Amino acid sequence: MITKTLRVPGAELTYDVDGDGPVLLLVPGGPADATAFTGLRPHLTGRYTVVTFDPRGLSRSPIAGEAGDDIVGEHAGDVHRLLTELGGGPAHVFANSGGAITMLEHARRHPGEVTTLVAHEPPISRYLGEMLADFPDVPALYREQGVEAALGAFMAASGFDVPPPPANPSAEEIEQGKRMQGNFAFFFGHLMAAIGAWEPDLDALRATGTHLIVAVGKAAAGTPAHTSGLELARALGQEAVEFPGDHGGFAGEPGPFATRLTEVLTHA
Repeated sequence: MITKTLRVPGAELTYDVDGDGPVLLLVPGGPADATAFTGLRPHLTGRYTVVTFDPRGLSRSPIAGEAGDDIVGEHAGDVHRLLTELGGGPAHVFANSGGAITMLEHARRHPGEVTTLVAHEPPISRYLGEMLADFPDVPALYREQGVEAALGAFMAASGFDVPPPPANPSAEEIEQGKRMQGNFAFFFGHLMAAIGAWEPDLDALRATGTHLIVAVGKAAAGTPAHTSGLELARALGQEAVEFPGDHGGFAGEPGPFATRLTEVLTHA
């Protein structure tokens, strides 16, 4: 695997390239970085040139100064610049959660740049109804009580389990914990509100030229992001495609998840 950096307006992105074949960009969601796909990547590199990256503001991709007012748009622009750096040819993209929001915005701004986009459980406020009404004000909790309080409320309201901390953490796990603390601070302080305010342009998504596939986790039924994915697919006149596992099935069941992703991309 080769790690590189790319200067973009207001930030420097760090990305990783591994494997051989057509480009497959994996876009993480929320506070996650490239390590979200550590388990998935080796199942795909025999068939694709797999590219992972840390979005601006997270982990190895620091921003210069304060976060901008259009974070979703900036992330979409960063994907465009990254794909251009990779050669500008048509690419496949798998994007999870808030990363799927990034890619839906990218599809609107840069139609046709991506051949196939698998948007896995994008959390779109428009489709959450009463679920959204019951959702706590996580950014306010973060401002008032810090990361731990915000994280607990966010995970519970999203239907996610909070994994227990490792009993005897390694140096690598300790470092990862520190990195994620910073990522959650950026997410709760800036990115979460931007994702929540994002609205899909359905006409633009239908006309983008990208084969858009909305995906949901088989084990995530009833959670907000799963519900949102079903509703987006319905609004676009398609049926959501099921993938193994829950919202993070690519980490929990990487082998079956990679098999399903390959099937979907092959028959797109």
